[in-house]
Order: sequence, then C-alpha cells, then structure tokens
Amino acid sequence: MSRRVFARLPLRVRLVAAVVLLVTAALVAISVAGVAVLRGQLLDRIDGQLIPVTDSNANRPLPQNPGEVPPGSDIGIGPAGGGRGLYRVQWRDANGKVVNDASQTADDIGSPDVPDDVAWLNRHTGHPVTLPARGVDATWRVLVRPLHENTGWVVVAVSLGELNATISNLVCIDLVVGGLALLLLSIVSVVMIRAELRPLIEVEQTAAAIAAGDLSQRVPDHPLQTELGQLCRALNGMLHQIEEAFDARVESAATARRSEERMRRFVADAGHDLRTPLSVIRAWADYARQGPPRDRVELDRILSTVGLEATRMGTMVDDLLLLARLDQQRGLERQPVDLLALAVDAVRDAQLLAPDREIRLAADDHTAYLVTGDEMRLRQVLTNLTSNALTHTPPATPVLIRLSPGRLGDVAALVLDVVDQGPGLTAEQAERVFERFYRTDASRTRSGGSGLGLAIVDSLIVAHGGTVNVQSSPGGGATFRITLPLDDS
Repeated sequence: MSRRVFARLPLRVRLVAAVVLLVTAALVAISVAGVAVLRGQLLDRIDGQLIPVTDSNANRPLPQNPGEVPPGSDIGIGPAGGGRGLYRVQWRDANGKVVNDASQTADDIGSPDVPDDVAWLNRHTGHPVTLPARGVDATWRVLVRPLHENTGWVVVAVSLGELNATISNLVCIDLVVGGLALLLLSIVSVVMIRAELRPLIEVEQTAAAIAAGDLSQRVPDHPLQTELGQLCRALNGMLHQIEEAFDARVESAATARRSEERMRRFVADAGHDLRTPLSVIRAWADYARQGPPRDRVELDRILSTVGLEATRMGTMVDDLLLLARLDQQRGLERQPVDLLALAVDAVRDAQLLAPDREIRLAADDHTAYLVTGDEMRLRQVLTNLTSNALTHTPPATPVLIRLSPGRLGDVAALVLDVVDQGPGLTAEQAERVFERFYRTDASRTRSGGSGLGLAIVDSLIVAHGGTVNVQSSPGGGATFRITLPLDDS
C-alpha cells in the first residue's frame, strides 16, 4: 500500500524524500557510532583508573571495625575518572556483607546497587561493570577484587554522571546540528532537483505540443556528455523520423488522391476521345448500310473517312499503351545517341511539313551532344515537341531548336530547347500542359491532337533520367526545355 502511494507522488518529491532519508540514515549511523566510540573511550579511561586503585586496596587486610580504613589504602580517584571525584570504596567479608564503606559522593547520585551475593561477586571479579544507583536515576562503574588471602572483597565504584552528561550533550549537539543539516539539505535538494528537472518539463511541454499536432517541435539541446543530452538527442532523432514518416504519409496520401483524380480524368478523357472516332465510324457504317445503293466513288469516300478515324483511334491507343508501359517502368534501350543528329532530322522534317515557316537549328559544331538512351523514343520526343510548336502557333511563327551544354544537379548534361514565338501559355496552362489529355483553350487551337503528345514527352524524358519543363507567358511565346545527362561511356 505504501509503495503504491509513494509511486503516485511526483518525481521531485520522491527524489527529495529519498535524499533526505538517505542522509538521515547516514547522520544517525555516524552519531550512533560517534557516541559509542566516545562512551567506550571514556569508559576505558575510567576502567584504567579503577584497576590500579582496586588492585592496591585488594592487597590490604579486611578491616575489623566499621568505618576503619586499612592502613595505606588508596581511595582517591581523580577527575579523569569521575570528573568531580565522586567514588565509593567498600570492603566486604567472605559472605559479601559490607564491612566498611569509604566514599565521596553527592546526594543526587546515590550509591551503586551492588548485590550482597557471593555468586555475583565471584562472577564479576576482575571485570568492570556498570550498575544503576539505588533510588536515583544515575549509574556507576564498579570493579570487584578479592582481598588478601580471600578474606573478602573490595568494591571500588566511580560515578558515571559526568560521562553521561558528556554523552547527553553530544547527542543533543548531534540532534540540533543534524536537524539543521537536514533542513538545509531539504531546501537545497528542492532547489537543485527542480532546476535539474526543468528540462524534463520542457520535454513534457514539447510532447504535449507534438500530441496537439505540431510535429516541428524539438526538445532543447543539452551537452551530449550528460544523460539528459543523450536523451534529448535520441528524442529529437525519433521526432525527426516520426515527422518524416508523417510527412511521407501525408505526401503519399496526397499523391494517391492526385493519382486517383488523374486516373478518373484520364479514363473520362480517354473514353471521350475514343468515343468520337467510334461514333464517326458507326455513323458512316449505318449510313452506308441503311441508305440506297452507293456508287464506287461514294463508297471509297465513306471507307476513307472510316479508315482515317480508325487510324486516329489506333494512334491514340498506341500512345496510351506507350504511357502504360512507361508507368510500369519497363526498360528502354540504353546506347549512345547523338542528340544533334536527331535535332537535324527533326528540323528537316518540320521544314518539309511547314515550308513557309522559319525553322532553325542553333548548336555548337565543336560540342559532342551524346546522351545515353533509346534513339527511337528520343526521336519521338523531338517529333512531338516540333509538332506541338507547328500545331499550336500561327502559320508564320518561327520555330527554333537550340542545343547547349548544361548541368543536371552535379552531373554534366545537354539542354535542348524548342522555342516558338506564338501566343504563349498562362501560368495555369504551363502548370498542366504535361498532363494527359490536357488541352489549352482557344488561344492555342486544337488541330486534331489527342492531348497525349506532351505527356509522352514528359514520361520518356523522366524514364531517361532527365527533366522537361516549359517557360512561357501570354503573348511571349513558349520554350520547352529538355535536360538530359551526358553519355558517360
């Protein structure tokens, strides 16, 4: 029961109580040992005086008359024995009866209670013993010796009044000094323990703030040489891991929500874009089946339209399959590819498609533009970017493909820019332009595209370990920039 009650007390109270109890036990042990040692030493001094006096009187004959002191008897014991020289010397006959008594005593200390018993006298012969006084609260130190020729006993006693007073004074001093020491120790312990436990209060407050949702809180640092410093470092490390795990969980949940939203939009857009050519094919098929007989020319026109829509739908399905393979992180071919040669081919193809435009290539002929990757897929990236520039800008708008050295983090890289001077993109359009099935508004007119070209560019460049982004502003044209690491072979 007491253990449970003690366990419910605050830590600072238990620490102060433990310190006070331990010091109290130590002070008591020291005081008891000191009193015992001092009492023993004083008794040894008294015994040292009792023995020669008793031996001297034991060699004298037993006095024959009451009050007679044997000639040459030594009955004086100095202050070292009893302080005030309070003593008593008794001569007893063979039956243990007192024959003579020489004493120097005070009324308040009485006389030693020595039994008139031969057996007791024989049992304590030669051994100093402490006896109480008759009728008063006092004690005596007594030594018994047999007389010459065993005619009786001599009993010499010294009062222990001064010894007891000395011991009592020492006990009082120990109590007063020990009490003051315990009081001072309690005050100092309370102050020091509260100061030492203040960091734990800070830890408690930090834990409460974290429990309230503020994961950025940290425990104040302390010297690592101390246990508290090691605890704080361990706690801060744990809190850092928890915060990172929580942030990763939040980011994962946000990513999952964004992915789910993109998937829903992707499915809806794919269904919408696939429904259009299917509707056209079904409409023309119904028209050819339900109408009057057609001539060969009209049938060829119907079949041509159906074929174009089927081709468009097949292209879209191929793009979707490519994106699905990239999402599954299927491996691409890895070999050195000359990006300059691909850019030259892209410019030539674009000039054939738009002979009225100014389409230029800017590159340093003395630089090796080699990257590691899949040549066919990189060629598709350049085709999609130039096709995007030709499709979404006015007919006379110039297009520039520019190659230059660059950096990708700490790695040397190549930068390929496809620059047009068209109507440009708003900030929202630039942010979403690489999303699947995303199409800009009327300022960048759609001309039969599926909305997957730039999404394919983004996925292919990421699969090659590079980056792609767009820099644009309304009316200021658009620059699509690709950065790929250099070939390290």
